[in-house]
Amino acid sequence: MRTNSDAAESQTAFAVTVVITNYNYGRFLRQAIDCVLGQTLPDVECIVVDDGSTDGSREIIESYDRVKRIYQQNRGQAAALRAGASIATGDIIFSLDADDFLYPQACEKVTANWAVDVTCLNFKLDVYRDEIKTGEVYPTEPFMNSGHLRRLQTFGYYPSPPMSGNAFDANYLRMLLDKAVHMDGDGVDAYLLYSAPVFGRIAHVDEALGGYRMHGKNISMSSGRKTVKNLGDHIYYQYWAEKNAAVFAAERGIAYRSSPHVKGPYLLLWYLLVMDGHYTRFALPVANRCGTAWRCIQAFATYPGIGWMRRLKNMALAAYLGAAPHALRMVVERRMVDYPAGEAR
Repeated sequence: MRTNSDAAESQTAFAVTVVITNYNYGRFLRQAIDCVLGQTLPDVECIVVDDGSTDGSREIIESYDRVKRIYQQNRGQAAALRAGASIATGDIIFSLDADDFLYPQACEKVTANWAVDVTCLNFKLDVYRDEIKTGEVYPTEPFMNSGHLRRLQTFGYYPSPPMSGNAFDANYLRMLLDKAVHMDGDGVDAYLLYSAPVFGRIAHVDEALGGYRMHGKNISMSSGRKTVKNLGDHIYYQYWAEKNAAVFAAERGIAYRSSPHVKGPYLLLWYLLVMDGHYTRFALPVANRCGTAWRCIQAFATYPGIGWMRRLKNMALAAYLGAAPHALRMVVERRMVDYPAGEAR
């Protein structure tokens, strides 16, 4: 979100800060810190924000001399990143989850592809399970060269990596963390990613520059069996992330058509599953089952990049979840979602 467009500035080296946010990930934390201190780009600033860990993380952090540290009571990912960004000195800020890591040339390659008009740069992450590279790469869809806001307006989403696969303009990141509404804990990557094209350009490096670790306790929708809480939280985060982008677009005179409803085929499908669970953590937008199912079918019919077999399967599932009686819905839903005792009505 820089305002100086002088051509000479585009040749200036950009300083980099990596903010590691940690909550009880002591078993992964040392690798996260080491990967930042071992970057091939000189003078990368490393800030570790410990969000009230109780697992010995503090002792690990204290064993490093070259790390700036912040300790706070448990307040969630947004508060942790906000605290780290407040003392960051870099022009570019990476937000690295403590259970992930960067490859040695990550910062160097990001700065080589950065420019003064960039608000966010995406890069891929290799997926690791039990410390073994699986061969999977996130995101599974190709990055877009343009049209991010149009895709967001239509589907409530555009292809992007998890939090650790992004670098942000420092001024943009601090502004967004300060002004975004309904940023109530986790899911911060959606808020940052969806508003980024309103304020500048989305760039990308089309290769894996780090590792995304799957270990059973990730909050990402890409890993593990889903729960009502997990589904409901992600509906809330992505819904409000898109709404924030719409507000910022309106403030800047950018044409953007929002909707009172949840958008996107998978988000709508999750909503159909959540309707039969007692999700109360956050207030979700009000929707009826039949209307949600119809919007879900329409979204899957037009969503790009889905094979026809998966498209038809999900359209049929949405129709079933919209029309089947409760007892029959639950037969299918319990195979897809964990409903703790007393959670399914």
